[in-house]
Amino acid sequence: MNQMTKFGLMLGIICLAATLVLAFTYEVTRPIIAAALYREEQEALKAIMPEADLFKPGTVGDIKYFEAMNGPALVGYCLKVTGSGYGGYMHIIVGIDTGGVIKGLRILQHMETPGLGSKINEIRLGESEPYFLKQFIGKNARTISVGNGIDAITGATISSKAVTDAINKTVTEFMEKMRQ
Repeated sequence: MNQMTKFGLMLGIICLAATLVLAFTYEVTRPIIAAALYREEQEALKAIMPEADLFKPGTVGDIKYFEAMNGPALVGYCLKVTGSGYGGYMHIIVGIDTGGVIKGLRILQHMETPGLGSKINEIRLGESEPYFLKQFIGKNARTISVGNGIDAITGATISSKAVTDAINKTVTEFMEKMRQ
């Protein structure tokens, strides 16, 4: 066996071992990560719709949502929204009342540029909520846009528009499908 074949075989064995270790690590951590994401989602639901005591999951078309219930009364909906920002996808939960007015929202995951697009989720000193997201509260989700009730973050216009457009599109589609 020549030297090149030996090195190729050794490299193949090392790659196989690394692949097996990565696959094992993924299988071990997958349920832990899923449980953490579920907890984070439940905390977000309670934060954006504090008047609700029960969240019933549902799907309309390809939109996943939760009916926010206070006893037997429907107080609104919490929609799972996915937008595409500058750095990639962002996952948002937005709470709306039955008329489509935003009650609250949380960004669960994003891949925006640190220091720029990541400011969509930044909490300023002395505040308890992200300053960018606070401006959505009380506005009709079907009519919001950057420049029309929502101020973009300086240097992060794409991220700002991504959040606004994703919420607007998803809520509009959801409300239309719920009327049918």
